[in-house]
Amino acid sequence: MNRMDLTMQLDRLVTKTMSRLAWSGLRRVSAGATGPKVRTTEAKTPGDDLRGSGSWANEWAGARNAVERARAMAKPGRDRKARAKTDLDSIPEGTIRVRPLMTGREVKLHNWIADRLEAEAPVCTLHAGVSLKAFLTSDIAREGHDPLAGMVADLLIADEKGQPVAALIRENTADPTRHLLMLDALLDADIPIVDIPSRPSLSALWADISATLPVD
Repeated sequence: MNRMDLTMQLDRLVTKTMSRLAWSGLRRVSAGATGPKVRTTEAKTPGDDLRGSGSWANEWAGARNAVERARAMAKPGRDRKARAKTDLDSIPEGTIRVRPLMTGREVKLHNWIADRLEAEAPVCTLHAGVSLKAFLTSDIAREGHDPLAGMVADLLIADEKGQPVAALIRENTADPTRHLLMLDALLDADIPIVDIPSRPSLSALWADISATLPVD
């Protein structure tokens, strides 16, 4: 696939993802007062009355910013290292090692969010490094191909029934095109997305998170 084909493919993906985000918002508006109530922050901002759980929350929780950043970083034609095939029949002894689930900075952020959830939404739990295949399923998956394979949510908030409430996603600077694919999958499943900037403001981040949380 040449550079022009890759550019066209990326443009189609961006257009579809942005259209899906906009359509999700229209569906939420059409739902009106019948939609589920959500927890909101004390400080009101213009349009707060439109906040809600489900896909409309993405308008407030950073999905649009995440898509735009991933689009800006995506560079078709960038060299990728070929993935080496793994021998699934044998794992040589001593070749598997433990590595941290999160960096020290990520642990601090995780614990801060977990503490806020415990105080303001105790029915919810916070999970780190969750594969999208653990909480999403694809109708077009087949043997040897699953569009969700290899996609991981940095943090996932679930309710007391184990249902996903929101996915907290950091930008994938190494592979922004794949990042767009993940955002597209989450939007298609109506999972609210909370964008985690490289240097997040904790107050702004919590405002985005709280907009997705269910009422006790």
